[in-house]
Amino acid sequence: MSTLKHKGKGPQAMTANELRIGPVVYMTPDFIWSTSFEEALITEDADIITKMGEHADTHEEAGLVVGAYFIDVEAQSGQPARYREKFRKNGPSFDPGAPTHIEHAAENGPQHFSLKTLKAGA
Repeated sequence: MSTLKHKGKGPQAMTANELRIGPVVYMTPDFIWSTSFEEALITEDADIITKMGEHADTHEEAGLVVGAYFIDVEAQSGQPARYREKFRKNGPSFDPGAPTHIEHAAENGPQHFSLKTLKAGA
């Protein structure tokens, strides 16, 4: 992820895909990943944005996530600003009949991923 560049203006969040099972994930204030956008760290603070990039780099190198990047978040609604991210937030469309991560989270709570869970094999 060394090519990751923060280009957005206004509130930002970090998103990626968890590498082993593939759900869309969002970086939380604890710098771990959650399938719930509602748990996402959303900030305009340049120092925190730098830390988010550093953590995403480490997590990609460790094989926890893939394709991490910043997304713009609408200041008023607190929701993703771009259609693509609104679509991703609602889960995959590639497996008809299987619950999306959003449906799974609604029933069972969001999934969380960290270097600790990667090492534990969970």
